[in-house]
Amino acid sequence: MGKLVSVAAFAAVFAVSSFAVTNQFRGTNWADKRDNFVSDVLKLSGMTGTEDYQAAYALSDRVMSQFVEKLGINSLRIPINEPTALKAWGSYKGIIDGILAHGRMLVGYWGPAQPAGPKNMDDWWKMWDTVIKEYGDNPNAYFEIFNEPHMYTKDELRNLYAKWLARYPDVPRDHVLLDGTGLAWNVPEIADDSRFDGCLFAVHEYTFWNMSITTEQGWMNSFKGKVGKYADRTVATEWGGAMGPGDKNGVHYEIMDYNDPNPTNYFMAYIRGMSEQLREWQMGSFYWVGLRDGDWYSMVTRSGEGANTKLEIVNQSGVDRMQYSWTDTVETTPAVQEPFDGIIALPGKIEAENYDKGGNRVSFYDKDASNQGNVYRDDAVDIVGFGCSDSLNTKDCEGYSLGYTQVGEWLEYSVNVGAHDSLVGSARVASGLEGAGFILYIDDKTVTDTVKIPKGGDWVTYSEIEFPVSEIAEGEHVLKLQFTGTYGNVDWVSLGDPNAVVGTRLQFNVATPQNYSVFTVNGNYVGTVYGLSAGIAEQVRGLVKNPGIYVAKPAYGPAVKFNVK
Repeated sequence: MGKLVSVAAFAAVFAVSSFAVTNQFRGTNWADKRDNFVSDVLKLSGMTGTEDYQAAYALSDRVMSQFVEKLGINSLRIPINEPTALKAWGSYKGIIDGILAHGRMLVGYWGPAQPAGPKNMDDWWKMWDTVIKEYGDNPNAYFEIFNEPHMYTKDELRNLYAKWLARYPDVPRDHVLLDGTGLAWNVPEIADDSRFDGCLFAVHEYTFWNMSITTEQGWMNSFKGKVGKYADRTVATEWGGAMGPGDKNGVHYEIMDYNDPNPTNYFMAYIRGMSEQLREWQMGSFYWVGLRDGDWYSMVTRSGEGANTKLEIVNQSGVDRMQYSWTDTVETTPAVQEPFDGIIALPGKIEAENYDKGGNRVSFYDKDASNQGNVYRDDAVDIVGFGCSDSLNTKDCEGYSLGYTQVGEWLEYSVNVGAHDSLVGSARVASGLEGAGFILYIDDKTVTDTVKIPKGGDWVTYSEIEFPVSEIAEGEHVLKLQFTGTYGNVDWVSLGDPNAVVGTRLQFNVATPQNYSVFTVNGNYVGTVYGLSAGIAEQVRGLVKNPGIYVAKPAYGPAVKFNVK
């Protein structure tokens, strides 16, 4: 839905950019069990490597939402490599979109474990072309050009970074992170190059680089040496220590209490010293590692698969110190999700534009920051009018629909499901492209398969479609509408009891019989019946030959819908 910023507009914005702190990033990492230095397609912990987009999204949505809930993060860092972008992009987009549904995403390049750079620079550029084309204009997507670029000299690395920035001039520079030389050790060697004005920098620090440091102040001093005078533009994209029990250099460590002010080993001194220095600098960070199966540094352990994945904290004191490092300086007012105009009763109709209040990534997720239709509501969701008096669909409209929709975007609605025999879904939709569609969830559990929006001639000619719906328990729920394809307009969605008339019963003189034209739910004409409104159901059942949903349209009054079994 977004548009790339022009070079001229970008230059104007960049000219006034400044930095003071980077604690907008409260993050952790999600990694491949094998480590991220692999020569084939990446499989983040929990992935099987066989996921399609939907399965990858379900896993990612589950992992990220639990990270947010249990750890309090707002940002997640993941790897990318050439095989993943060039061979499994459809699946990996599901991972990225699942993260972006809940916060910020930082994607960084990991090459295979080798002393040289990428095996094929053409593939490396194709990888970044793929990533930037899809996410370069996403306000919550950030890009770390090269993780731990130890195989390059200072000048070689500087020139590589400069070439990347020249190739992607429309990516905002404060969304680009440049690792220091070595293993992201030396930020000043990169940061003093004026070609990188406006960019952020990345630094790493670990105990295994200097296990002789056993005091908090010692670790604070070590970290200061890697960052120099550039703390206000630097993010610690990796720092971390042992959370679970394990062995190091022949010494066994049980779970440690990082809240203890009297550290007894270098792990404890490191975690406390690093969190103290990050807090002092108000520096954003990504703890290594939030989730990596089998890693004793991992903040959480994983059980279950896919959408049923469950994460459990390993060491609460480690979480405490990570959160302490984030400082108290980021003012946050928790968004409250609430109905737009009262809880929607089901069975019944949901007007798609009446999604809950709460904002982006709370009651909805939209990939750009503005309402491209510029009507009805003033937030990021794109709403268009239909039956409007002007060609821009903004004045004197008969109604409103969701428009400009993108894969992965979603909206939520507070609903109250009443008594019903069963439910059948229907929707009023339009699209001028193949592939548009959506899925419905109740309390994050799917209740439909992918509902395909048929391709029409344009986005102003709407039709009604019907689809099966799983059983839904009575009571209050949150219904989510999530888009699986691009540019499908949705006016309304109905979950109705097929044994009841949908809509308002006829209000004219019921003693007057009239003709009713009968259609299938897909709009195919079946025939005409004649009679009173009170008995029209039996007339329709006598006309049709096959079970299904039928619509009877009278000469006067609203149409009625019947389920013929």
